[in-house]
Amino acid sequence: MVKEQLLTDIENEPPNYITSKWVVERVPFIFNGDIELYIDWKERLSLLIGVDSKSIVFTGSSAVGFSLNPEKNFKPFDESSDVDVAIISTHYFNISWHYLRNIGTDLFRLKPKEKNAIDDHRQRLIYWGTIATDKIVQLLPFGKKWVDAIDNMRTIEPTKDREINFRIYKDFEALRSYQTGSIKKLKDTLLKP
Repeated sequence: MVKEQLLTDIENEPPNYITSKWVVERVPFIFNGDIELYIDWKERLSLLIGVDSKSIVFTGSSAVGFSLNPEKNFKPFDESSDVDVAIISTHYFNISWHYLRNIGTDLFRLKPKEKNAIDDHRQRLIYWGTIATDKIVQLLPFGKKWVDAIDNMRTIEPTKDREINFRIYKDFEALRSYQTGSIKKLKDTLLKP
């Protein structure tokens, strides 16, 4: 029923509306409708990383219940799924951007996976106002604090023992724009003749 409603919305509604309804303005799927658990989870993370809880938004399959990646064919959120969390923070975005811009010769000491992630930020992600920390969090000036926060959040429900990935967005417009872009791609894929 939920998947059918999502598909109906993708076919009939504008991408911005879908982003609001299915990602930004909802109790995420992983919380099974329990708004108190959701607020508690966000308040706990808020204290650990120093970001207002309203600036913490679940994305991906943990928010929707299904992957919105066209290549994953609406794979349902399950026990092996990771949890993607948007952190909307101009402060952390600017620190990250400054670090990535000024990495200098330290770039040559990084692992290939880390170098590729930094190149992706320089060429694409920064333009969209986002920092994907999953491959570089340990390199960032606040990395230890965030790794500790992730480890802490992995000890409580409903994210217990799950992989948690943070993605920093410069502001809410960057979050909405990035998520809406993904919805547009999905819509184009589904409605392709």
